Amino acid sequence: MPKMTKEDDPEAYIEAFERHALVTRLDKRYWASQLGALVVGKAQATYWALSRQDALDYEPVKVAILYHLEINPEHYRRRF
Repeated sequence: MPKMTKEDDPEAYIEAFERHALVTRLDKRYWASQLGALVVGKAQATYWALSRQDALDYEPVKVAILYHLEINPEHYRRRF
């Protein structure tokens, strides 16, 4: 999986990462650390700000990144 770029849509990138991880049969225990190594900018800063324990669990990592990038239901309401 290529590293995220600043031009990538973070939500689409995370979706592509999940699909790639499933297709390659990456053990879910490694998803969080793999995603953390691939993201850039605010997403990367968010990953590194997590506690070591939270950084090991993919769902809290994903939620934290999307939250800090303000990709949530309110984001979609504003865009609509």
